[in-house]
Amino acid sequence: MATTTKKQDLEIHFLSLELAPALKLPRHSNHLLSISLVCPRLAVARKSAERTVALADGVFAPEKPMWTESVVFKETVGGRFGFSVEVSEALSDAAAAAFLATGASALVKLLAGFVGGTFPVAELADFAEIPFSSLSKAVAKDKPVATLAKGCLDLSADATFQKPTVVEVPLVVARDVYKTLPRTTKSGESGARRKILAKGDTAGLCRLSLEAI
Repeated sequence: MATTTKKQDLEIHFLSLELAPALKLPRHSNHLLSISLVCPRLAVARKSAERTVALADGVFAPEKPMWTESVVFKETVGGRFGFSVEVSEALSDAAAAAFLATGASALVKLLAGFVGGTFPVAELADFAEIPFSSLSKAVAKDKPVATLAKGCLDLSADATFQKPTVVEVPLVVARDVYKTLPRTTKSGESGARRKILAKGDTAGLCRLSLEAI
């Protein structure tokens, strides 16, 4: 006798991102964040949402974000499903500006079909769901955006999400992380590089909220 897979309609919000102090990030840094909902139901491999995140001391955790600022998915899930999260390395001011400019252009083309249009200057986070693949070329002259941290979380639709349920996606370092030591010679030679984290080391957490609707 065939079994029936439990299904739920979920509203999923992005709550916070915390990167480990050991990463030695600048006090203020911008990053690209990609959140993918993996295999929520039959015939759907994944759904992805991308945004820029401005971190202060490695943390993004607004106390009372607007609904439109935090929501990332409304989706039916059945059986096993999960989340995949990627965080880019810190963007330079120039790269962030390029990302914003390209994001504005891509938004025009995607939503209005207007080629060559422009947007007024806005906050980076205003462009919350421009595909990573459409924007990464502008950041690093046709080179893909480097991933700093990534992680995944497996879940089941059999779990109870009748109330908002916070889940944590653990993040690990995507590759070895080095720090350049201060110059130590009068000749002005650059200091040596020191590995501060190895690939696979703990890098932080991404928190999401799931609620049945």
